[in-house]
Amino acid sequence: MSDTGSQLGGAERSLLSLVEHLDPARYELHAVLCEDGRFASLLRDAHVRVAIARLGTIARTRNPLKLALYAARLACGVPRLALLIRRRKIDIVHVNKNTLAIHAVPAAWLAGAAALWHVRNPVTRFGRVGAWLVRRCTRIVAVSESIAVPFRRTFPEASGKVSIVHEGIEPAPYAAREAGQALRRELGIQPAERLVGTVGRLTPWKGQDDFLRAAAIVAARRPGVRFLVVGDCVSSPAEAAADAAFRGRLHALTTELGLADRVTFTGFREDVPAVMNALDLFVLPSHEEPFGIVLLEAMAASRPIVATAAGGVPEIVADGAEALLVPPRDPAAMAAAMERLLDDPGLAASLGAAAHERVAAEFPLWRPAAAMRELYTCIRHS
Repeated sequence: MSDTGSQLGGAERSLLSLVEHLDPARYELHAVLCEDGRFASLLRDAHVRVAIARLGTIARTRNPLKLALYAARLACGVPRLALLIRRRKIDIVHVNKNTLAIHAVPAAWLAGAAALWHVRNPVTRFGRVGAWLVRRCTRIVAVSESIAVPFRRTFPEASGKVSIVHEGIEPAPYAAREAGQALRRELGIQPAERLVGTVGRLTPWKGQDDFLRAAAIVAARRPGVRFLVVGDCVSSPAEAAADAAFRGRLHALTTELGLADRVTFTGFREDVPAVMNALDLFVLPSHEEPFGIVLLEAMAASRPIVATAAGGVPEIVADGAEALLVPPRDPAAMAAAMERLLDDPGLAASLGAAAHERVAAEFPLWRPAAAMRELYTCIRHS
């Protein structure tokens, strides 16, 4: 189950990868999405039966009117989901994002199916409802230790249920050197110019505002450097307005910093291998980062990396070995690390090569799929 059918963020791409690694002779796959669109089409192409259930958003509030509205949505949505689960004889409900847990876990419980909650972001808004959900989950998967530790601390009921499954990647498509050069030409980047970029959903915790402030420091001293912001608002309905406002602030900040002719906003792009190969330096400026599939993508492309030491990032790369890590919310430190790699091609190349070696050895695409298959088997036999 997922809360979007149109957008392709990290959670959606992860689910698509899992689907591609499940044997259709052993697994009958169904997806329940809150809307139709590109993601839904890709799932159908992978022979997944897709159902659209417009459940509406549920958010934490003390407003009595909103509480009544949310209660009505749950009262209607949960039984409908439970009926669908029973009719399709679904054994395991895989909750792909936190936003749907409040619908999906009770529905699975009512239908007599097992619930597996895939926790991809910090769980901070569920309160006592969260404890109820955890008790009714058969298994819980966290994408990193940085997610698992506070989850276990918040919900002691999760003890023994939580497994950590890191994401994986197939490095081969990221050897797209020609595609990277073509993208540079498309964007008007001159051969002598250096291109520094960040890729990700436009949302405050991703820290693109810090990237722009660091870019301003670098741009003032290095006229031959251009900057790229790739991504758009890939949000659940509850977050869409805040993310759209943040996007507007980023454009305003670019003008305020005098970077209008140095920064390019590309919007959402599916050709991430080409984007990574167009860059001379990749920056991950997140304030918090549950895991960071985009970091694996930069590593697969052998890009030198500057990243914040936030969340799950230190589980993926070590400072000075595969990347340069800086404190979150520190544009000056970020700029200094960017300049260090721009000024030292040897260091940049060695970090990029080490990153590629690590991602190939430690984060192969087959590994998370194998872990999920094992969990499904354990659930069926429990």
